[in-house]
Amino acid sequence: METLGLNGVVRIAANNADGTAGTLASMLHVTSFSIEETSETIDTTSMGDASREILATFRAFTGTVDGYWDKDDAAIGHDAAPTAPNVQAGNTITFELHPSGIGTGNSIYEGSAIVTSISRSQSFDGVTEYSITFEGTGDLGYDVGA
Repeated sequence: METLGLNGVVRIAANNADGTAGTLASMLHVTSFSIEETSETIDTTSMGDASREILATFRAFTGTVDGYWDKDDAAIGHDAAPTAPNVQAGNTITFELHPSGIGTGNSIYEGSAIVTSISRSQSFDGVTEYSITFEGTGDLGYDVGA
């Protein structure tokens, strides 16, 4: 079954000073997100082999979240007096990506990551946009909502 992009939800939390995960909150006005999993490899081919021999080593993941900036989006600390830790470059975050929305039987990608960049852009004929890029720490989790 196809998944409509308009049903997607991103939940994010900056980690607290003691390293524990903050409270996950749904981000406002998300327009897209992506997640890419990779694996490093080692070539172990030797003389006399008829085909390449490759071993998988370290796994990694990176991702982005794009959306429209909203000064009231407490999930990423845009509000003037944030009550939760701000999501800033260099901070560790906890996240959930819900491609089909939040609900029973829907997929969830989840993990911990370091925010590597946040960009914001504005044009005279549009709304202010942001893009958050992150790099995973540990494994990317995959689950189905209960």
